[in-house]
Formats: sequence, structure tokens, C-alpha cells
Amino acid sequence: MINMNMKSLTDHADPSCQYLTFYPMITVERMAAQMMANIHLGVIVLDECSQVLELNPAAAKLLRLDRARVVYRSFEELVAQLGLQAQEKEQLTSFVYSAWDGQEMDWVWHDEGEERYFTLRMQALKDYEQRLAGYMLVIEDVTALRLLELQVRRNNRLATIGQIAAGTAHEIRNPLTAIKGFLQVIRHKLKDSGQGKECGYIDIMLKEIGRISNLVGEILLLSKPRQTDLRAVNVIKVLREILPIIKNEALLHNIDVSFEKSVSALPVVIADGEMLKQVFLNLSKNAIEAMKRGGKLSIRLATMAEKRQLQVEIIDSGSGIPEEVQEKIFEPFFTTKENGTGLGLPICRQILMELGGTIEPDSSETGTTMRVYLPLA
Repeated sequence: MINMNMKSLTDHADPSCQYLTFYPMITVERMAAQMMANIHLGVIVLDECSQVLELNPAAAKLLRLDRARVVYRSFEELVAQLGLQAQEKEQLTSFVYSAWDGQEMDWVWHDEGEERYFTLRMQALKDYEQRLAGYMLVIEDVTALRLLELQVRRNNRLATIGQIAAGTAHEIRNPLTAIKGFLQVIRHKLKDSGQGKECGYIDIMLKEIGRISNLVGEILLLSKPRQTDLRAVNVIKVLREILPIIKNEALLHNIDVSFEKSVSALPVVIADGEMLKQVFLNLSKNAIEAMKRGGKLSIRLATMAEKRQLQVEIIDSGSGIPEEVQEKIFEPFFTTKENGTGLGLPICRQILMELGGTIEPDSSETGTTMRVYLPLA
């Protein structure tokens, strides 16, 4: 009986399949289910009344949903489980309820303080008579791509700054040097003639010229390639060398400084020691300036053996960085300080990138932590 069935199947098979003898029957529904389960795109199937009929594992993972809690429920109930902000919720629901076949939308989800970027696309589902039976919402996570695009734009901006700086730095510095020299001569003459008030005006001008000169220097640091002296560096030694400078600055602002280390081995990294000093001094200076009424500055050192990284935390007890500002702090020239240049943090991040490290801010109303990660030697 089995042989007869196999022969019958062979006789009626397509000639191109003559070498295939027998395969179990696989239904279209089962093939579709397997495809839905294995693709990396998130898929949510909705009926014509926007009730959730199915979602694949990728959609459940991307949106952190439990399939059992959303299937056969309305799309509004699914959205309610995402914990969205009002604007995000409105944007998502209006797209689903008003989209047509093939329409796409870029959607940003602020998920637990982290921005996640998605491309949403609606595809119409039709029955055998070509009548609308529902929709398929396709979700693609493009976070990595968007972050890469942001990085490229940031790098392009830094490159533009570099070109401008390289072309104009000497033209700015040369006249500044001349002006500063003549002002110092005039100040000396005024002082000898007893014109103290006029000397005060000269001091103000010299101070502002110094600010301009420092700004030009920071732009050059940010833009031009630096000669790095890479070698094995003991980070504890680097921090101990700059601790007196940090403590003296903190003392002027009524701030206590503590240095804690929890390392399982000698914290040695391949880096330029002077560049590391610049990074840690800059971050410590920012932390001190964030505590306007005194406080505590903590510098913590720890090894992360599983990731082969060294973690350095610089923690202040200030009022924190506002949430809307946090994503801008590494942009060149962005600053909230009255006399700031907005180049300190971008310089720190660029130095760390050159050394193979990273920097991550973590801020709340009780203070800010700057975490620096460096690869262990």
C-alpha cells in the first residue's frame, strides 16, 4: 500500500522533482509559522478591528512582551504594556490605526532611559477574494544603524572643526600674541605712572585674551591628530600623581575627596599617561564645579576581569544633569556653564576613543557618575 502511494506520487510529480521520492506533507500554515518564528524582524498580525491575532518571538523580544498577555487582545492593551510616554504612545497608535498598505514610519522609544530606534511598516492582509482581512505590523530595530549615523555625523562635524582650526589657528594666535604683548607694556607704563584704575582695564583685556587663546588651544586638541606615547601605564600611579591637584581645587570649594580601589590585579592599561591625566583632571574639574555648595567627590577604581576592562568612576554629589541635556553633553561647544567652552567632554571622549576606551555618564538628582572604561593590558 505504501509502495503504491509512493508510485502514484512519483507518477504525478513535476519532472523537475523526479529525483525526490517522498517528503512529509507540510502545510502552508506551518511553513508560514516557521518563517514567522525564525526571521529577525518583529511581526504583529492584527485583524480588521486591530485585535492582535499573533506576534512572533522577535516582536516579543524587541518590545519585551509576553505573547500570552497580548494575543487576542486589542492593540491598545498591547501598547499599554509598553510603558510609553504620552507622545510615543500617540505616535504609535495613530500610525497603526491610520496607516495604509506599505506605509512606513520611523519611531523612537525611550526605553528605561535608553533611546531605541525602530522602522515600522504596515502590510495589508487579504483573503482569497482579495478583501481586507487585517494588517501585519513589521518592526525592524535600527538602533545600531541610527547610532552609527549619529557617530558619522559627529565625526564629520569634528573633522570640519579640525579643518577650520588648522586653517585659522595661527592667524588667530599671531595677532593675539602681539595684542597681549603691547597690552602688557601699556600696563607696565600705567602702573609706573600710578594709574591703577586703567591697569584694571588692561587686566580684564588680558584675561579675555587668555580665554580666547585657551579656546583656540582646545579646538586644536579636539581636531588635530596627537602624538601618542602608548606604553604600559599603571592607572593607580596616574591618579595618585594628579590627586594633590584635585584635592587643592576641591578644598577651595569645600569638597571632600575620596579615592577607592577594588582591583584584583595591577590595573595596567596600554595608554598615554599624560592623556589619561588630562581626562581624569577634566572630569574631576567638572564634578567639582557641579557641587556649588560643597559635597563629596569620589574616585573609584575597579577591574572587570570578565570583560578585560578597567573601570574608573568619578562621582559627584551635585544636582545632576537634566535628562534633556544628557544626550548633548558630548557635542562640541554645547555647555551649560557661563564661562564654559563646551569642549572638555568631547576632548575626553576623543582621547579615550584613541586609546580604545569609552566613557558613559549616569546622572540623577543626587549626583552624576562618569564611568571610564579602558582595556586592560
